[in-house]
Amino acid sequence: MIPFLVVVLTSLACGSFVPRPTPVPRPTATAIVEVAQPAGPTATATLDLPTSVPTREVETPTFTPTPAPGTAIIVGQPARVTATQGLNVRKSAGASGDRSGRFPPDAIVSVLEGPVDADGYRWWRVGNNELAGWVAEGDSEAVWLSPDLGSTQPVDRPVQLGDDVLVTVGETGVLSVRAEAGTSARVQHQVADKAQLRVIEGPVEANGYRWWKVSNESGNITGWAAEGSGDDRWLTPLE
Repeated sequence: MIPFLVVVLTSLACGSFVPRPTPVPRPTATAIVEVAQPAGPTATATLDLPTSVPTREVETPTFTPTPAPGTAIIVGQPARVTATQGLNVRKSAGASGDRSGRFPPDAIVSVLEGPVDADGYRWWRVGNNELAGWVAEGDSEAVWLSPDLGSTQPVDRPVQLGDDVLVTVGETGVLSVRAEAGTSARVQHQVADKAQLRVIEGPVEANGYRWWKVSNESGNITGWAAEGSGDDRWLTPLE
């Protein structure tokens, strides 16, 4: 019996029955990432601006004032012939230009072109329904072409449709206004000298005369009247 106990005790003494320690799990190593820090503060790029900003110079537009009507001859505007003997019309600007006609005194013309300075004169190309060409504005003593139209004036030229006309039969004369164009037509009215009429129709050639249908402002006179006979003008245009 004693030997058995000795064996048992010896086995116990050798640690056969000593409990093993419980293993403790080791923590997983976490990788550490080192971020490189700049040696100094981060530099911010700066934009070099000029100390002074150049100013852009803008030219101020220059405006040429338009002359008031009647104060200067202007292309596209009317003008009046003020030469007492009328105004010669030439085919080119200059005293040597060929003559193409003549505008009568007080005629109103349209300024078409110019001016052109030649031979000591200032020339303008002007025209109306009958004639166009170059005329001189004037000389040192007189104005022959004026921008000032003034009031209407009798003009020595043929009558045209739409004209305002003045009856020019003399102080003792009368103008016969007929129902039809012709000397045999019935006389409807007799109009005194210096009366003003408007040409509303025509012309009609009959019995050796040129006839125009005329009417007054009130409309109580309407009919056909002869323009004139030869150099004797009975209806004179007003311009």
